[in-house]
Amino acid sequence: MSQAEEISLLGFVETPILVGDPEGRIVYANASFRRFFAPGSDDLMGQPLAMVFGGGARELVLSVVASVLERGEAARLQIREAGVGFIGLASPIEARDDRVGVIMVLLEEESNEDHLSVMIDEISSPLTASLKDLHALTSPLTHRLSKAQNDAFEAALSSLEEAQNSLRELHLVIRGGKPKHGHFDVSSAILRVVERITREYGSEVEIQVLMPPNLPRVVGIGGAFERLLTSLMRDRMKEAKEGQPLTLLARSMSGDGTSAVLVSLVDVPDTLKRKGTGLPPESLQKGIASMGGESICVEDSTLGRVTSMRLTALES
Repeated sequence: MSQAEEISLLGFVETPILVGDPEGRIVYANASFRRFFAPGSDDLMGQPLAMVFGGGARELVLSVVASVLERGEAARLQIREAGVGFIGLASPIEARDDRVGVIMVLLEEESNEDHLSVMIDEISSPLTASLKDLHALTSPLTHRLSKAQNDAFEAALSSLEEAQNSLRELHLVIRGGKPKHGHFDVSSAILRVVERITREYGSEVEIQVLMPPNLPRVVGIGGAFERLLTSLMRDRMKEAKEGQPLTLLARSMSGDGTSAVLVSLVDVPDTLKRKGTGLPPESLQKGIASMGGESICVEDSTLGRVTSMRLTALES
């Protein structure tokens, strides 16, 4: 990290940020920008802003920067770099001698695949539960219903099973038949899950979220993590003691040359409802392990239960 970055708070922001002078030359690029757009580059200072981008993105950035410097007005842009989509905002900043420079902030677009996968899971869960309940009713009702009613019952089961199979096929198509490895913003994923659970349970649940504003990105699939965390929170809701909130904590940690993000869910289970073994749910263990992480569960009769997921952070 350069001396300029050491004394700038921008050096600790995970969002890629680029600053240019009134001639459109780079005067500052934070570590996140270099990691995404110029890996291995020793010094970007003095280069035209647009030259660190490739292909069509270069022409778009050149046009946007020229517009900002000439008009002094902010401009939005949308680019792709190395197969990843970014949306950005280029804004004017006051430079020396009353001239205008530019600051550019770029945010990675969330994958549509991840959002679709989450939606598939949201549909699949109640569908699976309905099928299970209907199958349980099959034997008791067989001798009580007329032939026409039995036929209608079987047709309904068949339709639900077809819908379930279609969802599985859709998920395979989205994922190309195999898991994809990447990285994601764990803070955004946590907030989306909290919003989903709050919308689903309303006033029945109180969720406290404690995490710093700039957690590092982690290795894995964002949609898969959201499904695992959503499922865990639903399970904990079923066992929760009435009036006790759920608390989500996240923090970065490092040691032995590695860095990680620890996400923990704290709940106070009702002793009459809990059916856990002290271990995280098996699906959670397998899911987090597939991302190269690990999960543990610790319970105290007084303080409650903590279920933690350790995710591998990207190297800066």
